[in-house]
Amino acid sequence: MDLAANRTAAPPARTRSARARAGGALDERLQGRVVVVSPHLDDAVLSLGAALAHAVEAGSQVEVLTVFGCEPASNAPTDPWDRKSGFVTEGEAAQKRRAEDREACSILGVTPRWFNFGAEPYERRASTPEILTAIQTAVAGADTVLIPGHPLAHHDHATLGHGLLTETLNCRVVGLYVEQPYAFDRRLTPRGPAATGFTWQPVTAHSRHRRKKLEAVKQYRSQIGSLGLRQPAVGHLRLRMMLWYEARQGGETIAWPKAT
Repeated sequence: MDLAANRTAAPPARTRSARARAGGALDERLQGRVVVVSPHLDDAVLSLGAALAHAVEAGSQVEVLTVFGCEPASNAPTDPWDRKSGFVTEGEAAQKRRAEDREACSILGVTPRWFNFGAEPYERRASTPEILTAIQTAVAGADTVLIPGHPLAHHDHATLGHGLLTETLNCRVVGLYVEQPYAFDRRLTPRGPAATGFTWQPVTAHSRHRRKKLEAVKQYRSQIGSLGLRQPAVGHLRLRMMLWYEARQGGETIAWPKAT
């Protein structure tokens, strides 16, 4: 079993002058090395794309670690979701979706990393404890690690969200993020694991960061139709509505540990 993550080259760090030109206040907890744990190959960008663009602009080194990236060499038949997206095998879906993820992350300036663990209902290729240990190793030394926090409606999201809260992560701070488009679809108020011990807060972002998120999300061409974010008659209207809704809420949302 190979627990090593695939990794592309990290973008160059921003200079002090570039940070000064960026303007706007970035939460200090999004400074330094930031790792976003993404269940699938789109969750981090859909949920936090604008915040990540802001962090990169301010000089942070941001990584997106996709846990259930599936096995690119697998000939296993697709699950119903990937079949609806036009794929024949797990491997074909993994390859195409990684290419989309690479394009999306490039727009935001973040570094994508992928594990080969199978998303439900594909073969996992490891036990849950082994998966959590692999994540612990990958995020070690980060300043901030962001994990799925709400609504955790998908089994894979819940596995990571609940599981990682029980683990000790070697980082300065752990935050939980609201998952999109699921929270937007349900107009849900954040609660769940972050209801105790954490406080939900909107993340400041500018219109230019939201525009980057819009362009990044569009790269997930195989997914946004099935997610309802692109429709034949109205194009990306629903995706734009989601971004507008986030802006009205004050930004994307992260739960931070309460001060003790």
